[in-house]
Amino acid sequence: MIWLGSCFVESMAEYLKLFQYQAVVNPYGVVFHPLVLEKLMNLSFPEFAKTNFERKGVWQNFLLGVPFASESENELNRKIQNAYQLIQEELCAADWLVTTWGTAFWYDHAEFGMVGKCHKFPQTIFQKRLSTVNEIVEVWRNQIIKLRTLNKNLNIILTLSPVRHTRDGLEGNTISKSTLRLAIQQLTVEFDFVFYFPAYEIVMDELRDYRFFEKDMIHPNKEAVAYIWDQFSKQFFDENEQKTNALIQSLQQDEGHTSNVNFGEDFLKLQALKQEKRQLILEKLELELEPKNK
Repeated sequence: MIWLGSCFVESMAEYLKLFQYQAVVNPYGVVFHPLVLEKLMNLSFPEFAKTNFERKGVWQNFLLGVPFASESENELNRKIQNAYQLIQEELCAADWLVTTWGTAFWYDHAEFGMVGKCHKFPQTIFQKRLSTVNEIVEVWRNQIIKLRTLNKNLNIILTLSPVRHTRDGLEGNTISKSTLRLAIQQLTVEFDFVFYFPAYEIVMDELRDYRFFEKDMIHPNKEAVAYIWDQFSKQFFDENEQKTNALIQSLQQDEGHTSNVNFGEDFLKLQALKQEKRQLILEKLELELEPKNK
C-alpha cells in the first residue's frame, strides 16, 4: 500500500505499523491539495529541481515541506530523488493507493506557478486560488487512467481529510471541502476500482462531540483515529484479516502487561497464551501471503 496526502494520512500510519502492513506513507511529506499531489507524482527530477531555492543558508523546494530542508542543493536533490524513486516504484507495485485530500485552495507563485508550500514568504508573491470540481476531476481522471495503465492491479481509495482547514476560514473550509467531495464522488462513479472512505463524515457527524478532538479543536484525537481505523477495517478488510489484526492488537496489549513476578502458574499461563497468539498470527499471515508467492 502507498498512502499519500494530508496530515490525516500520517495519523493512520500508527495502525499500519502496528498491524505490520507493507505501507509507504507520504514520502514527499504532507500534501493538502489534490492537484499538487498529482503534480508531485508526475514531475521528473529535472523539473523538480527548478523549484529549489536558497534562503539564509538553507536549501528548500516550493513543492515540498520542511523535512526536505538541507544544507546544500546537492543534499536537497538527493532527498528529492530518493522520494521520487520510492513513489514511482510503489505506484507500479502496490495493490492499493490511499489518498487524503485536505483543501481545494492553492497558491500561485509569480515565477513557479502552483506551489505546495509557501515557506513563510510574503503573501504578496502569491495569489490564492480555488480549484473547481471540473479541474480536479479532469486532472485526476487522467492520473487514474495513467496509474491503472502502469499497474493493472492498483485499486484507489479517495478520502476527504476530517481536519478543518481553518486558515481558509470556516466558510472557506466548507466551500473547499464541498468542492473536493463533489470531485471525489464523480471519480468514484466513473471508475469501479476507485472507492471513497468517509473519514470526513465520520468525524463531522458520528464523532461531532469535541471530546473526540485535540485541544486545538481541529485535529481528531487518538480515540477518534482509533474509531476511524475500525471503520476503515470494516469497509476494506475481509473477516480473516480483521481477525488477524485483532490478534495482533491483543498480543500487543499482553506484551504491555507487566506481571509482579516472572514465575508461577499465572505467569506461565500468560506466556503460553502469548506464544499461542504469536503462532496464530504467523499462520494467518503466511496464509494471506501464500497466493502471492505462487
